[in-house]
Amino acid sequence: MAMTPGTPMIWTGQGPVQIGTFDLVRGRPDQAYLVDVYRVGCGNSSLTTNVTRETRDLRETCSGQRMTLKQFETGKQMAVSLSMFQFSGRSLAAALFGEALVKAPGTVTGEVLPQLAAGDYFNLRYPKASSIVISDGADPTPATYVEGTHYAVEDAAHARLRLLAHPAGHVEPLAVDYAYGESVNIRAFSKTNVERGLIFNGVNQDGQRARLIIPRTSLALDGDFGWIAEEEATLTLSGQALFVSELESDDDYGGFARVTLFDNA
Repeated sequence: MAMTPGTPMIWTGQGPVQIGTFDLVRGRPDQAYLVDVYRVGCGNSSLTTNVTRETRDLRETCSGQRMTLKQFETGKQMAVSLSMFQFSGRSLAAALFGEALVKAPGTVTGEVLPQLAAGDYFNLRYPKASSIVISDGADPTPATYVEGTHYAVEDAAHARLRLLAHPAGHVEPLAVDYAYGESVNIRAFSKTNVERGLIFNGVNQDGQRARLIIPRTSLALDGDFGWIAEEEATLTLSGQALFVSELESDDDYGGFARVTLFDNA
């Protein structure tokens, strides 16, 4: 049966969410100018839109009651919010105004340590450390530190170590040679807020489907992100749907958002 605009619908939807970067140069209008589109995790607690209308009232002067004579519309806005408890490094990077970059495995020679006293902890520059060799600054024959005697590797994955003792007559500074594994690096606040778009492919309990596309938003971290919490941490990105003049005259998209309803056939 064909759907009509008057088909009743009770929306209790769920479905995957995709995030892309709004780019007028690389993108194309049929894809709402979105590039680098990726799917966020399946653990999304909510995706909401909140449409508000701003008005200004003009009061009449005939009755003496100052009743409303005219209401001018001064603006509309659509707030967008996506809450996730399963997300990738790219989504976390977006919340921290950074970029998630893969750091390939490699080796480090001569990473210099600060002055340490017995019992002090130190963390190497890169995680997933192995083949660790610590030596002091004696020239030409540096002293090599012995694991278990002079230092302990408490967490190789996080590259967290602790100094147990210095060998007699050690010379500063200490240096470390080691290998490290692949990781994803995020430099917080290294980028301005990149405008992104959202695509939601939703289906409700009756098999009715909807696709929501918001090409351009100012998504940013909303509220706190709990690095230590008793429950799962939720990452919430919120912002406003922004006007896309290039899509204003498009019969399907319009300047702000597109909603497509269809059945399961």
